[in-house]
Amino acid sequence: MNIKEEANKLRDKIEKEKANPIKIALFGQPGAGKSSIINRLVGENVASSGVTTDKTTEAQIIEWTYDMILVDLPGYGTSMFPQNDFFDKFNITDYDLFLCVFSGKFHKADTDFFQEIREKGKTALLVRNQADMLWQEGKTDDELRDEIRKDAQKQVKSNEEIYFTSCRTNDGFDELEKAIETNLEPSKKERWSRTAKAYTKEALESKKDACKSLVKTRAGLAAANALNPIPGVDIAVDIGILVELFAEIRRNYGLTDEKISNPVYIKNLGPIANRILSASSKEGIIQLLKQFAGRETIKQVSKYIPFVGQAIAASIGYGITLYAGNSFVDDCHQLAKEILDQELGYK
Repeated sequence: MNIKEEANKLRDKIEKEKANPIKIALFGQPGAGKSSIINRLVGENVASSGVTTDKTTEAQIIEWTYDMILVDLPGYGTSMFPQNDFFDKFNITDYDLFLCVFSGKFHKADTDFFQEIREKGKTALLVRNQADMLWQEGKTDDELRDEIRKDAQKQVKSNEEIYFTSCRTNDGFDELEKAIETNLEPSKKERWSRTAKAYTKEALESKKDACKSLVKTRAGLAAANALNPIPGVDIAVDIGILVELFAEIRRNYGLTDEKISNPVYIKNLGPIANRILSASSKEGIIQLLKQFAGRETIKQVSKYIPFVGQAIAASIGYGITLYAGNSFVDDCHQLAKEILDQELGYK
């Protein structure tokens, strides 16, 4: 197989992934905090939320990346959205996973929807939000959680795990995200690690591995396209693919311009922050490629063949692009780790 054929095969693989994103739907009563949970899962305020009123009068669709779509469903079994056509109207069977979010008493509509989902062979996780507000005189937090757990399990007639979360303190999101990943099909687990916000160092390490896996395939396509000659280097790559790749990696790590320039976060990591900002432009990426041109080329070709094919892996352009991409991931990871340490109060 020649490099053009391998590039077409690689392009088809990428397009198939883009056409099959992770799709997660949230349902529950008004005020339960579905939109806030979406914002915590991705690490940015992308879903509108309200404190006293239900903002969801239609399905709120958040296309976070081509890898992940999150949907805040409207009320089930209401006059506006009756039960008999709810599943067809919102293509319920197309979703990978459901989160049943509640913050007070479990409602019959939630129970009915939960059980219908289960009957159709779909997975739904029970999420008790606003857990930081649990309080009752004479009872401990553990006692209150146990009561909530028993009541919810009684309503759905199943010994389901209850995931307690707080959008104010971020407590519980590490367990919830791990549960989501566990219940996704194998081909989507890595993509979840890459796109969801990391609340633990373990999750951040998984994100690093997932981003480097992404670099392997995108670097292969960039090298195979060979559209842009690199000045001073005897190679050509598709810079446009690398610009999109580096922007995606930054987004996966949640590294906005505001965070990268925040002195609280960068402290002694100024050079790393500057490299990340520089590599966010076409010119910066070209400079990065030139830095790696004299260091690494095709020394370890064999281990990349499963990702991109022998002809692509054997090209000098692939070796340089791969190492430049991995270097960018390492910089993003180091800065994201510092930010996570700050958020967790380690420093």
